[in-house]
Amino acid sequence: MKKQIRLSVLIMGLAVFVLAFAGADPALAAKKKAPKIKKTEYEGSGKVDVDFKYDVEYGKTKVKVKDSSGKVYKAVITEKDEDDLDFTVKNITPGKKYTFRITKVRREGTKKYYTVKGSFKVPAAKKAKVKKVEFDEEDSEVSFEFRKDVTWKDPRVMITADEKDYVVKIVEKDEDEIEVRVKGLKRGNVYRYKITGAAPYGTKKYKIITGKFTA
Repeated sequence: MKKQIRLSVLIMGLAVFVLAFAGADPALAAKKKAPKIKKTEYEGSGKVDVDFKYDVEYGKTKVKVKDSSGKVYKAVITEKDEDDLDFTVKNITPGKKYTFRITKVRREGTKKYYTVKGSFKVPAAKKAKVKKVEFDEEDSEVSFEFRKDVTWKDPRVMITADEKDYVVKIVEKDEDEIEVRVKGLKRGNVYRYKITGAAPYGTKKYKIITGKFTA
């Protein structure tokens, strides 16, 4: 009798295990079909690149970005293909970590859309740096190209040599370059420059940038 009871208990236990496993199986299968992020890279100037582990398809896909306090930031999708999605978000702060949600995305060949979550960190801001200086002798212009995008505030450019200050006029500026007109520079001579009013994009660290170049 006791053997029969033990056998019944064992059978019931196995039945419960099988039912539980059967109930979990669809959820497990669905989870396997959900899109997965392989890599997220912050590219600067508010641009974020998301690489998926597998090819995906999109519906009415949107991106929402939040910081640690729960503040929501507007994000705009700039490009998407079968395994990659790029978006841009404004007014984010260097040195902070952000989370994002991508809605209405699914594995290629499946029917159900999912919401994919991820995060990225914006590197701490450093002083803006000049990457390249070019001299156009014909137009008497000098252009300064920065390593990364910058923000401008009352910019000024000064060029000197042998204690002589040259008259400099800003001709044009954009997010990664400033162009000035200055007369009297001679090809082959070395000049020093000082740029004020430039900060790494998205920051307010307007520090003096100095260096030298050969005309």
